[in-house]
Amino acid sequence: MIYNQTYNLDQVAFATEGLKDAQHTMSALKSANKELKGVMKTVNISAIDSMQDEMIDMMDISTEIQESLGRSYNVPDDIDEEELMGELDALEADMGTETESDAVPSYLQPDKESDLDAELNLPAAPMGNAAAVPNRARPQAENEFGLPSVPQASLRS
Repeated sequence: MIYNQTYNLDQVAFATEGLKDAQHTMSALKSANKELKGVMKTVNISAIDSMQDEMIDMMDISTEIQESLGRSYNVPDDIDEEELMGELDALEADMGTETESDAVPSYLQPDKESDLDAELNLPAAPMGNAAAVPNRARPQAENEFGLPSVPQASLRS
């Protein structure tokens, strides 16, 4: 019975707190409504629309100015756009072959009549004896990460 009485008192206290919170909320809403009405008296929707129209007009004028300044003076009238697009496609295709790992761009490929090495007068690559290579130049064993392994004499116990 005491438990039920305590529960009822807690319910009444909870309801009282809820009503006080509602009163605070209502007073805050009233003051916000009053302030909003005061601010709305200073705002004129037709003035806002007029300002937006002016902004649109100024942006249009700005675009016209930029287009006028962006004109090119030395572009001939007889340019064939399809020919330009063909050249652009050829350049894109050439650049596409450059991105491949083993491809050589066309401007670096030698002519069919002459060899590039002969044109540049480059000497042939040396062909040496593997026995003449010192020990430090020979490849070392690699560990699991692909790095040179540490000699056993260097490891501390």
